[in-house]
Amino acid sequence: MAVITRIRKRVGLLIGFVGVSMILFILGDLVTSNSGLLQGNSDVVGVIGDEKVHYQEYNRRVETLTENYKINTKNENVDQNTQDMLREQAWGMFVTDNTTGREIKKLGLTCSAGELYDMCVGTNPHPQIKQAFTDPKTGVFDPANVIKFLKDLPNRDENTQRQWKTFEDAIAEERIGTKYKDLIKAGLFVTGEEAKRNFEEAQKNASIRFARLDLNTIPDSSVKVEDSDLSSYYNANQQKYKQAETIRKVEYITFDVNPSPEDRAAVLASIQNLGKEYAATSDNLSFVSQNTDGAVDTTYHAKGTLPVMVDTALFNAAIGTIVGPYEEGNSVKVSKLTGEKVVSDSVKARHILINIMDGDSTKAMATADSLKNAVKKGAKFADLAMMFSKDQGSAIKGGDLGWFRQGMMVPTFNDACFNGKKGDMPIVTSQFGIHLIEILDKSAGSKQVQVLTLERKIEPSQRTYDAAYNKANEFASKNSTGEAFDSAIVKQGLNKRIADNIRENDKNIPGLDQPRELVRWAYTAKKGELSKIFTFGDKYVMAHLVGIKEKGTLPLDEVKDAVTVEARKIKKHKCYLTSSMQRVLEM
Repeated sequence: MAVITRIRKRVGLLIGFVGVSMILFILGDLVTSNSGLLQGNSDVVGVIGDEKVHYQEYNRRVETLTENYKINTKNENVDQNTQDMLREQAWGMFVTDNTTGREIKKLGLTCSAGELYDMCVGTNPHPQIKQAFTDPKTGVFDPANVIKFLKDLPNRDENTQRQWKTFEDAIAEERIGTKYKDLIKAGLFVTGEEAKRNFEEAQKNASIRFARLDLNTIPDSSVKVEDSDLSSYYNANQQKYKQAETIRKVEYITFDVNPSPEDRAAVLASIQNLGKEYAATSDNLSFVSQNTDGAVDTTYHAKGTLPVMVDTALFNAAIGTIVGPYEEGNSVKVSKLTGEKVVSDSVKARHILINIMDGDSTKAMATADSLKNAVKKGAKFADLAMMFSKDQGSAIKGGDLGWFRQGMMVPTFNDACFNGKKGDMPIVTSQFGIHLIEILDKSAGSKQVQVLTLERKIEPSQRTYDAAYNKANEFASKNSTGEAFDSAIVKQGLNKRIADNIRENDKNIPGLDQPRELVRWAYTAKKGELSKIFTFGDKYVMAHLVGIKEKGTLPLDEVKDAVTVEARKIKKHKCYLTSSMQRVLEM
C-alpha cells in the first residue's frame, strides 16, 4: 500500500499539470454569485471558440475532480483555495479539449498500450512512476516492483484500481501532448531568405541628430487647459481608455483581533504548568511532540547557533537543565538541554561511485563489496577509484574529495562520514548510485548540544474575538452611510485602506485572508453601499464600494485627470512651437 499512497500524492499534481491550458478562465464561486456568467436564465458558463460549456457538465467535472481529490488525500474537507484550484483545473480541461484537443484528434495522435507499458516498466520510465516505485530505503527504482503491482491490481480494492486508471490516463494524455508539441517544434524553421534578410538588417547602421524638448521644464501654470482641449484629446484617443473588463474600487477598515494581556497571561500560566511536568519527565522527545505548538528540532547545535538566551543558559549546563518560560516572537517557550556529543567540524574522505544499471542495485552493491575486500587485501584504493569510479571529477584524483563540512554532501553520504571513524569504509546508497567510502581523516571534535523546546503560541481567546466583533458591529450600526463611514474613521483615528482595480474573479486582496466573499459583495452592491461585517482570519472587515468602472470605453469624467495631463502636454508643445517661430521671425 506504500506504493499506491505515493501515487495518490502525485495523481492530483500530475492531472493538474496535464490540465494546464493556453487560457485559464477562472470561474470562482459560480453557484453563490448573483452576477456574471449565470445572470439571467442561461446555464452557459463560458464559450470556447464556437463551443458552449454548460453549467451541468462543468459542475459534473468539478465534482469528479473533487471526489478524486478526497480519495487521493483521504480528506473529506476541501478548503476554499483547493476548491478554487479544482474549478480552474476543470475549466482548463474544457479549454484543452476544445483547442489543442481538437487538433490532436484531427492528427490521430494516440498513446498505445505498448507505449504506456514502456512508460511503466521500460528502461526509461515516466518520472512519476519512478518516484512512486523507488524504494525509500535504498533510493533505487526496480521495474519488477511495478510488474508485481500491476499483476496484483485486479485483486486490489475498487478505489485503488480507479486511482491507477486515473494515473495511467494522466501520463498517457501527457505523452500525447508531448507528441503534439514536438510536431509543432518540428514545423518551425527559418528559410534561407529570412536568415539572409535578418543578417543584412543586423549589419545596417544609421547616424541621427536630434533635439529633445523636455515639456516638464515648462511650468503647468503657463498654459491653461480648457474643457474643449479635454474633449478634443479624449475624442481623438478613446482607444486609450477602453477597459476589457469591469473593475471595482473598495475602501475598507479592519478591526484586528490581537491577543489581550489576559490571553498572554493564560498562555504563560499554561506553559508554566507544562514546564513543571517537562522538568520531571525522562521521555523528553515524546513529551515535547505531544504538547508543543511548534516544530520539534532534534538536531545538535554548535556554540553560538542557538538563540542567545538559550545558548548562554544551556550550552555549558548539566543535562536536564531548563530555561524559561521566555517569549520569542508570538510564542512562549520552555527549553531543556537533552543531549550533548562531540562532533567533528569537517571530514576528509575519498570514494568510488558505482552506477546502478537498469535499476539493479544488487549488482552494484556486489561490486562495491568486492572492491572493499580488495582494498582490505592490499589493493590501492586510489588505483581502484581511477579504474571503477563513475565520478570522473574525483576519479582522476584517486577518489579524493578533500575536506568537507557538515551538510555539504548528500544526507546518506554525509551521515556515514561524520558518524564513522577514521579508517572506516562504509558503503551507502544515494541518488547518484552506490558509494564505497574511505574516511581518511577527521578534524578535532567540538561539543554540540541537543535542546528540545516546548512552545505555546500566544493567540486570542474567544472572548477577545467577541470583543473585537462587538466593536466592529457597533461601528457598523452607528455609521450606515458613506459620509458617516468616512467621518467616523477620521474621528476615531482608524486606518482606511483602499483596494482598487478589483476584478470579478479575483481571489486576493493584499492584507486580507481569503477575501473572496468581499469580492463577490463588491459585484452585487451598488456604488456608495456599505458592507456587512466580514470575518477574514484574525480581522473583522467593513467595506465601502466607492467606484465602479464598467467594461468598455470609460467616460471622460472617470479619466479626466489622465486626459488633463496629456492635453496639457499638447498645449505646452504648441506654445513652445509658437514662441520658437516668433523668435525666428524677429531675427
